[in-house]
Amino acid sequence: MYKATVRALIRRSIRHLNAGNYEPLLRMYANDAELAFPGDNFLSRQFRSPHAGRAASPTHRGKAELEAFLRRCVELGLQFQVEDILVNGPPWRTRVCLRDHHWIPNDSDDAYANRAAICVEVAWGRIKHEEIYQDTQRTTAYEQKFGPFEQASR
Repeated sequence: MYKATVRALIRRSIRHLNAGNYEPLLRMYANDAELAFPGDNFLSRQFRSPHAGRAASPTHRGKAELEAFLRRCVELGLQFQVEDILVNGPPWRTRVCLRDHHWIPNDSDDAYANRAAICVEVAWGRIKHEEIYQDTQRTTAYEQKFGPFEQASR
């Protein structure tokens, strides 16, 4: 039952995010949550650049930085489709991994399209740590074409 609830909450939050409302997803984060976004691109270096090494390198820390990240996703018009959600562990140490594909639509074709695996650590219903793994070359190609702060025409 718990795992099904976690999956339902994630899917609901993604539906809201696709509609331009990041608040339900933001509410799922703990105040001290961290996001590690490996690879060098305009989303990963929004606040601090990732560092290579064995340990995760947080690029976003705290709810304010995570809100800015989610707001930027909405501004870009990113759309997400979750393909699979795996949930394991008890409520005090839940691990979630989801696979998605995401894109920025425009008039003729997608301005950007990518796939990602997102690993999340949750404690008592709050996201504590998140890592996003995707093809950062695709993100860099979008940045080179449209610029880091430009929106693709829809």
